[in-house]
Amino acid sequence: MKTAAKTLGRRVLVMYSWNEFLADMYGVVIPALLPRKREFDGVWGPPVGGLVPATILHHALELPYVMSPQSKKTLIIDDIADSGRSLCHYAEHPIVTLFYYQQSIVTPMLWVRRKRYENEWIVFPWEKGGRLK
Repeated sequence: MKTAAKTLGRRVLVMYSWNEFLADMYGVVIPALLPRKREFDGVWGPPVGGLVPATILHHALELPYVMSPQSKKTLIIDDIADSGRSLCHYAEHPIVTLFYYQQSIVTPMLWVRRKRYENEWIVFPWEKGGRLK
């Protein structure tokens, strides 16, 4: 599936759809993590970007959803590793992201899509404005 984009000033909005999200979760992330699920003691996603993906992983991998990381075995999932500042606190945990930008100070163990340019702004379907009008 091709992600839709539109320009807003110098910023390019990349509209990541529910269909793309679900295809990435059920077609890439879950199949990659399912054989390894015994390595994790729970799953946690930072608010707001990690909540929806963490809930899906909680059900699919049958792992407890935790309110904060319990140990270094807690699987962390977030929408994007952009600068990496929000994820750097969890660098010793297994980290999964939907998008990864090469300038991030944290490299996830698994990521699905690459943010290509600095001026790209990924709009996730659970965010306000998550639909092209």
